[in-house]
Amino acid sequence: MAQRILHQFTEGAFVGDATSDQVFMIQRWLQDLGFISEVYAEQSHPELAGVTHPVGDYRPHRDEEYILHHHAIGSSIAERIKTIALPQILVYHNITPAEFYAHSNPTLALYLDKGRDQLVEMVPRTALALGASRYNEAELIEAGFSPTGTLPIVLDESAFAQPLNEALAEQCRAMRPLILFVGRMAPNKRQEDLLKLHYYLRRIAPHAHLVLVGNTGDREYVDWQEQMVKELRLDNSSVRVAGHVSHQDMLTYYRCADVYVSMSEHEGFGKPLIESMYCGLPVVAYASSAVPETMGDAGILFYEKDYEALAELVNILVRDEELRRRIIARQTARAQDFLEPQVRRQFEAYLRQLGLLPAGSLS
Repeated sequence: MAQRILHQFTEGAFVGDATSDQVFMIQRWLQDLGFISEVYAEQSHPELAGVTHPVGDYRPHRDEEYILHHHAIGSSIAERIKTIALPQILVYHNITPAEFYAHSNPTLALYLDKGRDQLVEMVPRTALALGASRYNEAELIEAGFSPTGTLPIVLDESAFAQPLNEALAEQCRAMRPLILFVGRMAPNKRQEDLLKLHYYLRRIAPHAHLVLVGNTGDREYVDWQEQMVKELRLDNSSVRVAGHVSHQDMLTYYRCADVYVSMSEHEGFGKPLIESMYCGLPVVAYASSAVPETMGDAGILFYEKDYEALAELVNILVRDEELRRRIIARQTARAQDFLEPQVRRQFEAYLRQLGLLPAGSLS
């Protein structure tokens, strides 16, 4: 009897990364369904030693019909899998337009451009192309992929069952009103626009604090943010660049903040938006890229960066309890669309479409 095998390939596997979380969630689903499924990565966090395998260790098996490839940047793994004589299932997590990094990080800009070139080269070898959003799927269709579909990022409820970090929660309670953003410090995320908003918010709410959670590896961009804090004459203690934090600390910020604000100008999905919704944190977000789709009919979208007006809006959200309750109720309903059972059903439907599961089968 033939074995059911579907291995995954990804450029990097990292702790706390949305793409990596999705990779390991899919691996669990496949193994639950009786597949042999390993994760092969070009780079892997030390904590994941033994969980992933170097791509050079991969050996094809005669029972394999497809490989599953996650693509989000120009990568050597995309070149390596060209040598694998199997059609791929592509999961496209979007590639940030290179122009965001052209001046601050030209090397990264080259990798982003390379990623888009590689995407086009994948068309003939792809049996099914899935985007994390319809926004991503539209790019796949434009590149010539067919058939296509969507597979949203999963919100894993079990990951939100942890208790708060009480020491951090106590700090947060002393920082109210507390405005939060979660995302790597990067030009497309526009943390500088959050600082501008914070400048106006402090004029009407002098005790307001801004917390920025996310990777600070782009030192040139981070240094610019720190310089902007000085130029705006913001109280250094009112802006916390928390950097990469533990999952428990991130949940503590979500649970203790007053408003989540996103100024990001490019998101292929925007997982922190739905994490905020799930945690009962009102969301205000700039309506760029996939953000309106992810938000759906929940939260508050804005289309113009009028910082003074946005500061007034954020201040109202902090103070108006009835408005907060209405927004949180709608957001809670929206977050249900991204829970594991719903997304898993979509994934299994794609496996049936490819003949990897019997028609009508249920997990």
